[in-house]
Amino acid sequence: MHLYWIVFFIAPILVDGQSKISTTPLFMRGLWCVAQWSQSSQAYTQTGQAFFYNNDTFTFNFLDNSSFTWINHFVAINNTDGSGGTYQILTVATQGPSQYLNKTLCFWRRLIANGDIVSGRQSNGTCTPTFENDTASETIRYTRNPTTCRLIDDEDTKIVLSSTPFEVETLLPFDRNLPSAKRHGLVFFGSSSIVKWSTLAQDFPDYTTLNRGFGGSTLVQCYQQFKRIIYPLEPSILIIYAGENDIADGQPPIIVQSIFRQLIPTIRRFYPNIPIAYISLKPSPSRVSKMAQMNDTNNRIRNDIALFFREVTFIDIWPDMLLPNGQPNPDLFLSDNLHMNSKGYAIWTKAVTIYLESVFTKRAMHTN
Repeated sequence: MHLYWIVFFIAPILVDGQSKISTTPLFMRGLWCVAQWSQSSQAYTQTGQAFFYNNDTFTFNFLDNSSFTWINHFVAINNTDGSGGTYQILTVATQGPSQYLNKTLCFWRRLIANGDIVSGRQSNGTCTPTFENDTASETIRYTRNPTTCRLIDDEDTKIVLSSTPFEVETLLPFDRNLPSAKRHGLVFFGSSSIVKWSTLAQDFPDYTTLNRGFGGSTLVQCYQQFKRIIYPLEPSILIIYAGENDIADGQPPIIVQSIFRQLIPTIRRFYPNIPIAYISLKPSPSRVSKMAQMNDTNNRIRNDIALFFREVTFIDIWPDMLLPNGQPNPDLFLSDNLHMNSKGYAIWTKAVTIYLESVFTKRAMHTN
């Protein structure tokens, strides 16, 4: 354990009159690179990562032992400046070094203009009454500014989340957008067919829509990145399209099915009741040689939903995108014969709209 980590925590204190909180401040939520900031070189040196869940839990993983995850819980948070930027935070660790377990600890955090979260200066090992700027030449920050941080899944530390080709152009911007991202929306999640659905706001004007697609992604990558880019958004409805790239990359349908069987329970851990829909794989003209595997995948996932995930809806767009001879309809696609044009998205919009109407019909029935 590096010594500079120890300054994150002050001597144990007694908490008197503090109320237990139930949610993490919005600006903290999600995955952060933890780095040492040098005033002289104006550069970051990563030392670990932190993940703030939507509830009162957060974790640390340090580079000197990245396979070990500290688990911490907020005891109380005092918003001291009234604007949501400076917090006195009291925590208890339930997993970590023995000297910190089950002891209430105090520290300060402040959001600064560049999006970093900085620590307050420690004064004689006490819980200071106000935030004190740390004027040391090197300080520790939570940051999303570097593009070279190594970020992992804090529950399965073998999974490196930052190792995909989407990290710099898409995933980091999603992280940076989290503090201001709208919550409780209709979230679309998946591969390039989601990314290129640029008319979501017009197609679903009655909803707050959020596009969280990352082009070229596989279903396994969506599964791995769910907690990072979807969970903090608190979606009210989740629409998923992914799996086509897995098949195109040579994965057999049974593997895609197995990933689907992991993805849905992962979502349900955090959101046991939100409506979820899975859009069937589409028949792309450029992938006509894979149509049998795609159709097999669709059938496997449809059957799994019927047997195991009845609270999930299978939106079947496959037959509406075929010609009478059973081949993909090229009129629905761009010149690359892979991505859809407005005619293709019109089919998807109609299918999703029917699904959304069914969701609200069920809700109305349950409230009557």
